[in-house]
Amino acid sequence: MSTATSTPPQGMIRTTAPPESSEGLKDTIESVVVAFILAFVFRAFLVEAFVIPTGSMAPTLYGRHGTITCEDCGWEFAYGLADQSSGSARRSGVRLVKRSSRALCPNCGHENTNLRINDLEGPRGNAEPGDRILVLKWPFDIGGSRIGPQRWDVTVFKDPSRPTGRPAPPVPQNFIKRLIGLPNEVLEIIDGDIYTVPSDELSPETMETLDRLRRLKYLLRDGNPHTPDPGEEREAGAGLGDALAELNGRLRIARKTRQAQEELWFIVYHHDYPPTRPDPGQPRWAPCPGFESVWDTSQRKIRCAAGGGPGGYIQFTGKPIRNLCAYNVTQLHAPRQPVSDLRLELVLVPESGSGHLGLVLTKHDDVFEARIGMDGRARLYRTAQGDAPDDQAPLCEQRLAPLVAGRPLEIAFEVVDYRVSLAVDGEEVLATTDDDYAPNIAWLRRGAHLQGPPPGPRITASDLACELWHVALRRDVYYTRTGADPRTPAQARTGWGTTGRPIWLREGEYFMLGDNSPASKDSRLWDMPGDHLLPRKEAYQLGTVPQDQLIGRAFFVYWPSGHRTELIPFLRNRGIIPNFGRMRWIR
Repeated sequence: MSTATSTPPQGMIRTTAPPESSEGLKDTIESVVVAFILAFVFRAFLVEAFVIPTGSMAPTLYGRHGTITCEDCGWEFAYGLADQSSGSARRSGVRLVKRSSRALCPNCGHENTNLRINDLEGPRGNAEPGDRILVLKWPFDIGGSRIGPQRWDVTVFKDPSRPTGRPAPPVPQNFIKRLIGLPNEVLEIIDGDIYTVPSDELSPETMETLDRLRRLKYLLRDGNPHTPDPGEEREAGAGLGDALAELNGRLRIARKTRQAQEELWFIVYHHDYPPTRPDPGQPRWAPCPGFESVWDTSQRKIRCAAGGGPGGYIQFTGKPIRNLCAYNVTQLHAPRQPVSDLRLELVLVPESGSGHLGLVLTKHDDVFEARIGMDGRARLYRTAQGDAPDDQAPLCEQRLAPLVAGRPLEIAFEVVDYRVSLAVDGEEVLATTDDDYAPNIAWLRRGAHLQGPPPGPRITASDLACELWHVALRRDVYYTRTGADPRTPAQARTGWGTTGRPIWLREGEYFMLGDNSPASKDSRLWDMPGDHLLPRKEAYQLGTVPQDQLIGRAFFVYWPSGHRTELIPFLRNRGIIPNFGRMRWIR
């Protein structure tokens, strides 16, 4: 007889099953505790989320900003907000609106003033939050040459400086910049580029001079009770000329990785977005005199009817190519240096002829031309201004498949970090070597290259009828000198690592720069250590980030500012709809 389903006598309690309520509560509490522990471990050692507070990394990463579409050319861009913490901003919303409504388009140069934009938060405002990013922490904890901190990493770290004019926060703020300089090297910014040399390749005399300047920098720091006398300053600066002379022959340009370079191209002009009312201060492609009937640049697709004869050229004109970042609404008309590291890209659609198309970029006294012929020959020339490429042998050449009428061909020609390259359909086919082309650092120090901008880029044609689609011109990031006088390096209180002020990065010291170089307080400008670094005294060097202050490597924008919609009235001024198109990897 089976008793498995029998009913127990009245008064008896079945004891084979555990009490579910108490055990369930215990399991729930344990699960919550474990979840908290795992979340803490994950955040502390693996990945952490951060919010970008300022525009020092724009346009790679956005801090608080507004986004508008240019009323002239239709280019969408972000602009920085006025300082909400200032007294005038708090007192006068109208004044704030007027100030921030001057947003300069980075594409056509039009100064947008009539748009309904402002920096106010709330229902009437255009303010958007900064990008939210994810940061990998464990690679920096483990370290090593392969997964530890690398040059050109976008890096989060503890702010090593004291905020100007304000008390230091109880806990150092998190900063985000691009890691530029590594331990045990000497670094100097020259003509907007980064130059480095391992410290063990320099003479003891040069290293002694750099160490004296490092100590003088420590004595001159803001807030230090001891002020060096003129004799100490002269002694510290002794030998600097000899040190710079040695560096002229030792420094090597630090070229960006391909991933970093893609992030650091700034738009100069995209011909898919031409200004609707061009004026002398706006960009355009203009035919050279006598060839106006050959070239038609009035449409987005540029046409060339040079089949059977010479076609002359069109030249980019109307807009100076300078290191202006349109994000900086308060610096629209500040002086800027010319930038000659450029990228010219387009889609070539050949129609007829047996000639070639040429792309021409100029850097200082050198003119580079890349030619692609209908027969598939790609050639790269280097000449001095005024010389003809036909009189010179090409630096390099490559035989490609012959061009086919009607078949589009993507072409990109760039001069960047003293390397010239040509890519066809995304594949690099020509490039210079250091033997072909290298910087003359002594000449760059003299500043002769800053006397005037080079001629604008050109596109040439000979015996070729074609269309050019999606013609775009971009410039490289240009790291500024900060305006300090390079003739008095010993007396300078800022400008670390800039021209004439090389910085020696000792063991465990890193050098950081913002992508928005004209508006970034970074390693060049830190003039007073924060309270958390003051006890280290000389062990901490101004302008550097110690290794134990690094947090991690930024790798993904997981929540950019969201879309706004007119469909739901009470949400039309709230960007809460995810903008998946602006979620991106950080390089």
